[in-house]
Amino acid sequence: MLVRELLPLFENVTTIVEVSESGEALREQLQLRAPSDAEYRGYAAGTTMEAGTLVVALLGPDPASHVDVATIAPALRELPVGGRALLLLGWPVPDLPYHQMLDELVAAGCQVLQVVPIDNSGNRAHCAVLAARVDRVAPLRGYLSDEPVVVDGATPDLRALLRLIGEKAFTDLLGRPLRQKLAEAGDRVAEQDQRIRQLEKELAARDATIAGVERRLAAARSDNAKLRASATYRVGRVMVAVPGRIVRGWRKRGTADSPG
Repeated sequence: MLVRELLPLFENVTTIVEVSESGEALREQLQLRAPSDAEYRGYAAGTTMEAGTLVVALLGPDPASHVDVATIAPALRELPVGGRALLLLGWPVPDLPYHQMLDELVAAGCQVLQVVPIDNSGNRAHCAVLAARVDRVAPLRGYLSDEPVVVDGATPDLRALLRLIGEKAFTDLLGRPLRQKLAEAGDRVAEQDQRIRQLEKELAARDATIAGVERRLAAARSDNAKLRASATYRVGRVMVAVPGRIVRGWRKRGTADSPG
């Protein structure tokens, strides 16, 4: 998902509050496109937030461009019920310290609605957390869902459920690369199996060719042995072995015996 596709997931946003040093970093650097009728401002502690407020922040390990979890915590706690949060995360997914974020989200009464990977952000954000301040549990969402966020349903023991829901969302995100690698490994195994079967066919064909050559060689050796055992072959060898002087003598004798 692209960064510019995140805000449309939130309905009825009237105010966007950015937690950063400048209060404008996300809109400038990541092209976070706010609705034209929504107010966009930086976070100031103690400022009243309404139900249509969306808190946004870029969290990560680099103090020069990211805020830390402790910095975002006050804004989350000040969100009213119905307020929402969009947290862009600058950690690579395998290194994501999601338990720290989940602690603050649960303490603020926020439910993790969705955790989605981010594409084409220039490595500034690798995934995003969509959360809402709730007094009842909202329906769970698949990470490919692009329907607007809706908070509905009633439940007891809210914080325990918020924790479990958040754990599920983050572990699902962390498990996706592993499932992808497993699928890719399965594809490679299938390719290797196909290659092995092809090599086995080639080897069988080669063995058949070698067997045919060996049969022809055995037949040739048998024919050669029979030829060597024949009388014609033995006489021919004797003739070849007669010394040249005897042959010349035979020729002279034949000439002398000729008439005339």
